[in-house]
Amino acid sequence: MDEETGEDEFKEVTEAQQAKPQVESIREPNNTDYLAGAMLANGIVWIWMQALSLIGEDAFILPKSLLADLSFIIYIFGGYYAATQVCKRADTGHLMVGLKTAGYASVMALVIMLTMISQLNIGIALSISISLFVGGVLAGYMRIRKRLQKRRLELEASS
Repeated sequence: MDEETGEDEFKEVTEAQQAKPQVESIREPNNTDYLAGAMLANGIVWIWMQALSLIGEDAFILPKSLLADLSFIIYIFGGYYAATQVCKRADTGHLMVGLKTAGYASVMALVIMLTMISQLNIGIALSISISLFVGGVLAGYMRIRKRLQKRRLELEASS
């Protein structure tokens, strides 16, 4: 008899737990996500830098100023792509997620530069950091824009 009442009490508890409204938790990236985004951004940057050094300056038909502009675009793309991937893990605060990803990527780029290059070039470090931050902000705003567009379409469909 004791076992039957115990089972009934257990069933009542589980039914009561199921009756409670389930509150959806807001997804937010953790430090591992930010570090993964930083590694992705730096991977794109460093692959580009290695490609430039392997090919050599003499093999390029393009002027150096155009290559510098192309480098900035690739640095911004690296920050943008990494921040976009991390922003997919967040439900809110996309701009802050993009900035945090860019911050992690900038710090990681400085650490990589300090360990790989004997003399740190401040110009390259600043250009990479600024480009990563521009890419992170751009990714945050694009993600916000996408969410607003999705809401607008939902409102138009419900009307």
